[in-house]
Amino acid sequence: MKVPVVQLGLDEQTVKDAAEVLKSGMWADGKNVKALEEEFARYIGAKHARAVNNGTAALICALYGVGIKPGDEVLVPSFTFIATSNTILECGAKPVFVDVDRGTFNMSVEDAKKKVTKKTRAIMPVHLYGLSVDMDGLKEIATKNNLKIIEDACQAHGAGYKGKKVGGIGDVAAFSLYPTKNMVCGGEGGIVTTNDDEVMNRVKLYANHGQAQKYVHASIGFNFRMQEVNGVIARASLKLLDANNKKRQENAAFYNAAFKGVSQVETPIVPAGYEHVYHQYTLKVKNRDKLAQHLQKNEIGYGIHYGIPIHEQQSMKSAGITARLPVTEALAKEVISLPVHPLLSREQLDFVAKTIKSFYA
Repeated sequence: MKVPVVQLGLDEQTVKDAAEVLKSGMWADGKNVKALEEEFARYIGAKHARAVNNGTAALICALYGVGIKPGDEVLVPSFTFIATSNTILECGAKPVFVDVDRGTFNMSVEDAKKKVTKKTRAIMPVHLYGLSVDMDGLKEIATKNNLKIIEDACQAHGAGYKGKKVGGIGDVAAFSLYPTKNMVCGGEGGIVTTNDDEVMNRVKLYANHGQAQKYVHASIGFNFRMQEVNGVIARASLKLLDANNKKRQENAAFYNAAFKGVSQVETPIVPAGYEHVYHQYTLKVKNRDKLAQHLQKNEIGYGIHYGIPIHEQQSMKSAGITARLPVTEALAKEVISLPVHPLLSREQLDFVAKTIKSFYA
């Protein structure tokens, strides 16, 4: 039985709506993109949202929006996708890597406290796999040291923290709409959210060549605008987001029950007051690489996020950035992500669970 780690598709109405946009000739940053911004801001509980052309652009805009500049330091996890730190470098700032909590995979508040220096200007936590970081703990550090919090929410559409959705808690946040995410747009896309008027003004300028009005450029900027057809598909995906997240949660609960009592497998934890939306369902396992081979042999898709932490990548070493992160380094050898998307059947879930349990039997 084949079990894909990702399965994509669009309903007929969304395809029709996308086709109408293509026929219209209005292809860039139009009324559907504007409607998406309003709808997503309302969904998150943020005052503002700006749609852009990918998640990396959203991160760059967020950093620029809060004023990160050359010479600044930004605290960031190494156990995530490299775009988080690359965008800091693009601003001329330095990523300072913070270790993670073994249970949640997210930035360790205790280690973050130790990494603050006179040059630190912001904390950039990642809500990894769809689970919020400890925002109260990080906000305490930020308040004490006059730091900005930039939420990397690229994997956490709809994730909850103590009654609030991530993306509206820090000073600014970035989301990705890449095809594997919980919310998609039919290609590449991203969204920046904030409750700060000035931050959003800077973000909007930066994402549109610094234009205050057409051909009048108030600041430096680039073309990070979203395509109109992506706005159409993202709006449709947003309408399905809660239902799809619920299905992901149900699939995760199935796995949790199935792996109970398997000593070689540690299932994800969800702290009280948090809502996990399972962009990834990630286990900590013994003999990870052999298990991966076993899954591949049985045509079960999987992911390893992330086998090489950012601080161990050659690009960071070449930039002279080093760190010693024992928890991150250990997790990189243990983690494996299973199919958890909303289109999985009960038979597929059962097959995945039985295949893993038989490996450890």
